[in-house]
Amino acid sequence: MLHSLFAGLALLATALLGLLADVHAAAGQEPSGEQATPPAASTGEVNETGVRDLYLEVFINGKSTNLIGHFVELPDGELVVEPDELTEVGIKPMDTAINEDGFVVLSRLSALTYRMDETSQRLDFETGADGRATHVLDLKDDEPDKRPGAASSFGSVVNYSLFAATNNLQEADETGILSGVSGNFDARVFSPYGVLENSFVASYTDGPMRGLTRGATTWSYADTKRAVSYRAGDIVSGGLSWTRPVYLGGVQVERNFGLRPDLVTLPMPSFKGSAAVPSTIQVFTQNAMTYSGSLDEGPFEINNMPVYAGAGEARVILTDSLGRETEASLPFFISSEMLAKGLWDFSAEVGFPKRDTGLESFNYDGDIYGVASARYGLSNRLTLEGHTEIGQNLLNGGLGATFPLFQFGSMSLAGAGSYSDGEVGTLASASIELAYRDWNVMGRVQRTFGSYKDIASLTATSQSETYGTEQVFDSPDTPRTVIQAALGIPSPIDFSSLSLAYTQIETDDGEDSRIVSLSSTHQLMGKYSLYASAFVDLDQDDQFGVYAGVSFPLGQDMNSEFYMESGSDNTDVGAEVSKSEKNEIGSYGWRIRAVQGESEVREATGSYRTRWGRAEAGIDQGDGQMRATAEFDGAVAMVGSDVFASGRIDDAFAAIDVGAPGVEVFHQNRLVGKSDYRGKMLVPDMVSNEKNTIAINPDGLPIDAQISATKTIVVPAWKSGVHVDFGVAENVGAAIVTLVDEEGSPLEVGLGGQLEGGDDFIIGYDGQAYLSGLHETNRVTVRTGYEQSCTATFGFTPSKDEQSAIENVVCR
Repeated sequence: MLHSLFAGLALLATALLGLLADVHAAAGQEPSGEQATPPAASTGEVNETGVRDLYLEVFINGKSTNLIGHFVELPDGELVVEPDELTEVGIKPMDTAINEDGFVVLSRLSALTYRMDETSQRLDFETGADGRATHVLDLKDDEPDKRPGAASSFGSVVNYSLFAATNNLQEADETGILSGVSGNFDARVFSPYGVLENSFVASYTDGPMRGLTRGATTWSYADTKRAVSYRAGDIVSGGLSWTRPVYLGGVQVERNFGLRPDLVTLPMPSFKGSAAVPSTIQVFTQNAMTYSGSLDEGPFEINNMPVYAGAGEARVILTDSLGRETEASLPFFISSEMLAKGLWDFSAEVGFPKRDTGLESFNYDGDIYGVASARYGLSNRLTLEGHTEIGQNLLNGGLGATFPLFQFGSMSLAGAGSYSDGEVGTLASASIELAYRDWNVMGRVQRTFGSYKDIASLTATSQSETYGTEQVFDSPDTPRTVIQAALGIPSPIDFSSLSLAYTQIETDDGEDSRIVSLSSTHQLMGKYSLYASAFVDLDQDDQFGVYAGVSFPLGQDMNSEFYMESGSDNTDVGAEVSKSEKNEIGSYGWRIRAVQGESEVREATGSYRTRWGRAEAGIDQGDGQMRATAEFDGAVAMVGSDVFASGRIDDAFAAIDVGAPGVEVFHQNRLVGKSDYRGKMLVPDMVSNEKNTIAINPDGLPIDAQISATKTIVVPAWKSGVHVDFGVAENVGAAIVTLVDEEGSPLEVGLGGQLEGGDDFIIGYDGQAYLSGLHETNRVTVRTGYEQSCTATFGFTPSKDEQSAIENVVCR
């Protein structure tokens, strides 16, 4: 059995390696061999067969296309042309006009007439819209990705979150003050060869030390060119909407489109129309202009409109020479579950299932399993998907498809089967998304039959909880029935919405739950926000809840809220006033809350963001008890030999070397702080695999500093750090030197010179030149004319905190 298992896994891995092709797009064939371009205004010579080549300027309805077509005149005087050539000049090559050699016979084109003027080397077509080729406008950005490659320095990061809580302060003498302390830590080491991560939790409660609990340890490497990620260690398997991912200890390879933000993975909508006369065309998507240009008369087609997933509307406006406008609208729906034609998305894993993540450090199943998922854009209107799981006593596999429902939504269908311990089970799943104007509908039905099993069913631990005197077990098996439905309804009141949802889950052991919920929000006078929500469990009469309230801003980033919540056994009313905290260093926030009813709570919290992290403290009183809490989140990062303390670093970051203290640093044109006493600063909120603009304000540099650039663009790798050195140099021996001739007149503007042992320079107004790299004694040569020059010698003494100036240096 073990040999067959490994043989099956080897076949699975071999099949999956075939999916690791580059993300490809359609590209035209380059012509083979060299082809000379004939003269634009000459007819070809007659060859021995009586055939001659003609290169004629093409006119359509009396208007020049500014194109020259290659036509062939047969011995009988018939004109023929290749279909692609005819399409390029703007005429539709009808199938009925193509002869056995694959050429279009012009006399067979029933939708047009033509006349050749051999003297002026032109060919005139007269035709209507039926005879013209469709003009294709492709709005896809075909520019190659010009981003620098994702970069990573060598370094490490430790994110930490420290939390402490007190016992009841009203009984501190009996129980002691401190209730417990805990810390969450996330450490990683990064390099150009990947990222190694490890997370763990440490806690101390009422005296005893609970020890360390490991979370996950993973090495990851990202191949940005192929948009593929490789991982080893603790991983989460990939999956589809109808499968269940699991934790594994093993290896993984998966497509990661996040590594290529420039790549459009969704199938973009298209639009077809016709222009009666030459016009100007404008295309609007998501209420933003995405294209503007000129268009000749005749049919046209717009492909790859830039839109986002979900429902929307595109508008196409044609404006003729008299200013008359014609507008057409195109409603569309783009499903995030679909792929553009020719794109692959895949994930493959092999490993041991991991249980009780976050509770136990090392709890792995003893059997090895393999998982594979894949999606393929067969066309822009059909995405196919598949999934398989193989392991000890398990064979599971399924197929699915997603397709659009005209321009109003999409639908997904899937089916799967499993075989385990001699038992067979199946799964069927269907989901639908619909949108029209402000109406939205979502539905999902999933049902299992027989004994359907997956990896989670065989390896997960059953969880149990005690409700009163009853012990309830949460089965790891796939639910027998899942039904979900949601309806979004536009309210007749402006700036409002109404949502209705239904969820039904029947577990594998027959337990059934049906919940209905309703929510609504309303905006009044652009300031007040009213909201309400309610739910009821149809299978338990005493399980219901209602929540309603109103919130409005107070100015200065402050907000107030009043609310009421009611359940089966209590009703509470509450009020809250808060100030929002921003991301900038030095920002602070606070919240004061009071609840009255079955529960009486008084709570106050405050937070402050520093260069080294974020601090928060609070105190709450309720049910005769008073407790205090404190929390601090931050990170310690190291790049090269530099160490920084900062706020949490969840993605990429940059270590900036300005070269001088107190210099303002900007990220994406937003001030993020000033360089420290070392002239360095850490920017923690970089976006990986994207362009990040880093700039400094040169006004804060010393007067004698020299810098090559004040702005740069970096693309940091995922969860990595990059070192950015602006190359600021101080004490460069610089001065403004005024050069004069022997008569004391300033040298002419624009003359060039050179510092002996240094750089070239240019004479400016009043004979002044900026020279750097000066020493105690210096010699310069200035070119005053053809093979003429003068020289000057002068001394230099640097001046701190001011620009050195040397006056009236005579050049002889």
